[in-house]
Amino acid sequence: MRTAVSSFVTHRGHRIACLSYPNPAATALPVVWVHGLTASYRFWEVAMYPEVWRERAWYSVSLPLHYPSSFTEAASVDGLTRHLDEQLFAELLAEPIRALLPEGKFHLVGYSLGAFSCLNYTAKYPQRVASVISIGGFMTGRARGLEGVLQFFAQGNLVRRALFHTGWWILQRHVVFLKLATLFYARRWRRLLQYPLLDPTLEAIFPDVRQHPIGGQQALFRYLLDMNLMDEIDDIRTPVCVIAGDRDPIIPYAHQREYAARLQAGHFVRLPGVGHVAFAEAPEVFHRTVVNWLAAHD
Repeated sequence: MRTAVSSFVTHRGHRIACLSYPNPAATALPVVWVHGLTASYRFWEVAMYPEVWRERAWYSVSLPLHYPSSFTEAASVDGLTRHLDEQLFAELLAEPIRALLPEGKFHLVGYSLGAFSCLNYTAKYPQRVASVISIGGFMTGRARGLEGVLQFFAQGNLVRRALFHTGWWILQRHVVFLKLATLFYARRWRRLLQYPLLDPTLEAIFPDVRQHPIGGQQALFRYLLDMNLMDEIDDIRTPVCVIAGDRDPIIPYAHQREYAARLQAGHFVRLPGVGHVAFAEAPEVFHRTVVNWLAAHD
């Protein structure tokens, strides 16, 4: 395993963390990975596939307001929410990519909010993107399940906001609580718990999760309610592979199927009986889908 190079890119008050795994022997295009809401830029390290290690350079870019990324300007949650919009969200991926990969084509892979980030970037900066993989991704941000509840708390009155803060405070106490929260995202719970890389991945990201600013997370959950890329879907002409569990409790399966059908070069992969944690609930199919897609679109 190669050694990661950590770096930061500052843009409009945000300091975005990045991990780089350069590969001088690379024979295929590099890949930029973006994690999901509440996770960390270390989300991909433990489970990265041998084919990617062997054939490619790869990079992990943090979502904004996820430690060790930070927002360097003092602001209230309301101020942070007003500060966020789709153009800024695209810039906060574009600037790190520009620093990490100054030239050439690359693939983008995102999970959940990370998938939205990749699709949003591609709608606005399509020139260098060879392809996109959207894992449990969305074009509009109104979620269901646990994330829907957190959205409800995040944008409510003082009592609801207090409940949001309390829930997050508990989540940050121990990695066991993070693991329990993960169960709310799955449908094949037994497969999830049997996934050998679940605990190592959670242990890798938990030191960052416990330092996520709760106010920043609240701002992101509120901002999710206003996300809508459907008016830009015709601008996404890049090949996009949409991987969706048909029992996803967080992002409606029908939404994922609908936007995949509307993409000009969309490819839809349905995972029967799978929830929002496709890579752990159907690991063999997921692995094969990802590495075959990347190879086919180099």
